[in-house]
Parts: sequence; C-alpha cells; structure tokens
Amino acid sequence: MKQWKSYLAGAWNEGQGDPIILHNPATEAPVAELRRATDLGAALRHARTVGGPALRALSPSDRGALLSRLAKLVHDHREELIEIAIDNGGNTRGDAKFDIDGGTAVLAAYGHLAGELGPGPWILEGEAEPIMRGSKIRAQHVLVPRLGVAIHINAFNFPAWGMLGKLAVAWLCGMPVLCKPATSTAALAARIAEILIEEGQLPEGALSLLLGPVGDLLDHVDPQDVIAFTGSADTGAKIRNHPAVVAGSVRVNVEADSLNAVVLGPDVEQGTELFDLAIRDLVTELTQKAGQKCTATRRVLVPQDRLEEVREALLERLQELASKTGDPALKEVRMGPLSTAQQLHDARTGVAALARSAERIMGDPERSEFVGVDRGKGWFLEPILFQATAEAALDPEAAFHRLEVFGPVATLLPYDGTIAAAATIVGAGRGSLVSTVYSDDRGFVAEAVTRLAPFLGRLVLADEKTAQGSMSPGCVFPVVNHGGPGRAGGGGELGGRAGMQLYLQRTTIQGGAGPLARLLGTT
Repeated sequence: MKQWKSYLAGAWNEGQGDPIILHNPATEAPVAELRRATDLGAALRHARTVGGPALRALSPSDRGALLSRLAKLVHDHREELIEIAIDNGGNTRGDAKFDIDGGTAVLAAYGHLAGELGPGPWILEGEAEPIMRGSKIRAQHVLVPRLGVAIHINAFNFPAWGMLGKLAVAWLCGMPVLCKPATSTAALAARIAEILIEEGQLPEGALSLLLGPVGDLLDHVDPQDVIAFTGSADTGAKIRNHPAVVAGSVRVNVEADSLNAVVLGPDVEQGTELFDLAIRDLVTELTQKAGQKCTATRRVLVPQDRLEEVREALLERLQELASKTGDPALKEVRMGPLSTAQQLHDARTGVAALARSAERIMGDPERSEFVGVDRGKGWFLEPILFQATAEAALDPEAAFHRLEVFGPVATLLPYDGTIAAAATIVGAGRGSLVSTVYSDDRGFVAEAVTRLAPFLGRLVLADEKTAQGSMSPGCVFPVVNHGGPGRAGGGGELGGRAGMQLYLQRTTIQGGAGPLARLLGTT
C-alpha cells in the first residue's frame, strides 16, 4: 500500500504512530496510508527563515515565471492525477478534470498577472496624494510581502484546485506555504506536492506539506503569518479563536458554509434557451462532485406559476442521472459517491432535518444499490430534491435556510416573482458565496443587484443572449471573488489582485513629494 509522507523543514517525514488509512469511497477499499507528523514549530521556522527570503529574492516577474512553469508541469501529469482523484476522491473523470484543470488554470492566470506588478520589491496602490490641501508632503500606499508563512488548511472536496489556487496567490506575493490538505482525500494533494518539490525547481523552503492531523501547528503561529482555511464554519471559528492566533492578531481568511441560491425571474418561460440553461445549470450544480461543492446550488427560487414546469423538467434530468450513479471508474457513470462514510452519515442526517421544513419529491437517502458496486458498498447518495411551500420559503428558521447538506441535495422554493420576496429568501441564508439570477427583465435584474448583492460574494446574471456561451455558476475563475459574507466565512480569495491582499501588508509611505517619487519610481 502506498505510504504518503509529509514534507517539513526541507525533508520527507514518514510520521509517527498508527497509520491513518485512505479509502476508495466507491468500494471502501484501502488505497494508501499516512502517519501523524511532529515538530511543526520547526517546520514553520524553516519556512520563515529559508523559504521566505528565497521567494522574496525573486522579482514578481520571476515568481510569475515559476507559476507558469508549474502550471505546465502539473498539466503534464494530468492523467496520473485523474486516476488518483478517481481512486481516493470518488470523482468521475469529468469531476477530476474539473478539479485539476481548475488548479492549473489559477497557476497560469497568476503567472500572467505577475507581468502587471512592476519590478518590485513593492506594489504601488493608487497614486501619491497630498496629506492636506496645499501640502508638499505626500502619502503613497504600497503593498509589501509579509515575512511569515501562509498556512493553507484545505477542504476534502477540491484537493487540487484548493491547493494550487492558494499556492499561486501566496507564491506570487512572496510568501512560503505550509499546505495542510484534508486527510480523507489527501492522496491527490500529496502527489501534486511530490511533483512540485521533486520536479518543480522550487526555492528551498517555499513549500511544506503537512499530512494527517493539524496537531499543535497553530500554537506556533507568528503575527506575520497568514491562515487561509476552507471548511466548516465551526472549524473556522475555532481557528479564529485559537489563543496564539488571537494573541498575534494573525490574519485569517475563512471560506465556510454556503446556502447558494438560484432565482428564476418571472419572465423565464419553458421552451426558451434561458429556461434550458437554468435547468442544465441546476443539474450540474446539484450533481457535480456529487454535490460536494461549496458553490453548489442548495435553494432554487421559482415563481409560483412556473413551479410545476420547472419541477418536472428538473426531475426528468435528475432521474436519468440517478440511474447512472455508481463507481466513477466506469465510463457510463455520471455521478460518484460522497467522500467518506461520515459525509454520508451527515448528509442523511441533514436530509431528515430538511424533511421537517419541506416535502421530499425525489430521491431515497437509504438507497443501497448503485452501478458497478456490490450492494451496500460505497458512500453513495442519489440526487435528492425537496419542495417547500411559499409560506415556508419566507420562514427564516426553516431548515433549508439554516442547514447545508453537503451532497446532491436542493430545495425548490416558490415565491411571488418579486425581488423583494427573493431578497428575503436569499437573505435568510445569512450570507452565501454565489447566487444566480436568470432573467431578461432589466428592471428585475437591476433591482436584484441592489437587493441581493449584500448577501453574496458573487452574483451571476444569466440572460437569453448569453445562454449559449454561459458557464455554470459554480465555476470559480481566477479573476472573480471567491468568498462571501456571514455564514460563508466573511473572507475572499482570488479576484485577481484582490486575492493578493491577504498575503501583503499595506503600508503608507509618507514624505516629500520629490523624494517620494524618486524612491518609488513614480517620477
């Protein structure tokens, strides 16, 4: 059995104690093992004292060239990585490509962005301004790399994209990274780390890999460090409130739970390309990665008089897909299992909770036979669809506004077709990563932007003209913000330059206009 190792303080670390077994989620067969790493304080010190200076010695353009080279390197190993994602992640081939290609795309995008940053070692933000009217003293904001370690604690559902996306931004900013992937699907991240370390010609100390439990890692954080976490809101709260994090005012970015919504406008009619797009997107967002995406659609707002036609179209597509759920290693399978037995247990518990606020109109959470696997084997959940009443949809305490079931589960919510009602329903989720409005009504869309945006990190607008070229709203591109207010964690990643600010210190340089211009190269 393959034994994956941590990479800490410049060396591969076999770890200690009993092995932690990684499984194939479709067959439950063991596929690899790893062990708990120790001496994490030394690992952070090595990254700070060796990796940080080595990265900051490179110009932004040099760091960008590094990212571009690494993007090609990972892509060259694509087929091998896809097989690992199927074996340990329960991904279909399409889901695996979505994860891996998404990660390489972010590396490439931030490699290209480096060309806009100037020669360094600082990045200018805006222009110098007089500190008061008539003064010859100017103030110029600059962004400089922080001198600590970027600690990345990543989620189980996107072991490639989550890892590579965060790495790209931190490295471009000149910060070394300690990557801590989720244990259950760590094989893909571990192999990517091997490739980057052994073939990527990284500066010494630029990348550390911690497999298994986080241990006492956070006890050793420094005020110059940064923590970027993707996972549950409860774990995010524990990180923010860790004594060492609080004492050092350590920067923490959290991307957590999200009850993402879709709003169908009252003008969207069956038979139009926009209607077809909405149904296609709903199926994708409900079932891609077996619904285990932070951007997956959980709540579907449908005008009351369109409810029946939307429901029937959606059920037809989902029932076909349910018949093709099973072992993702098989070509005919369209959706694989959830990642772990615990994930399946939690999803079933969540489905039971949703049933107290809405009627289950499709799906059996106890189904035990799936394509290509023995009866009762694997951690599978077929697509499940609920439908609430219009009255329940407006209840902020309803389970579908409080609980994210992390699987192929969504709820149809009828509403009266007004943005006022839609905003009430969307807002009841207390903050989301992304929501989508399907409409050609300009007034409806304009009001949607005003009333929905405060609850969202990203608002996708879909109309008839762009339907053919539209991308599924769950796709997170390097230039868009990935984060959201409230229960979504209150953070933000990517977004082009915006995502770099987590890893940079904004400092005002104040001085005489002439000397300041000469120093900063703005003359």
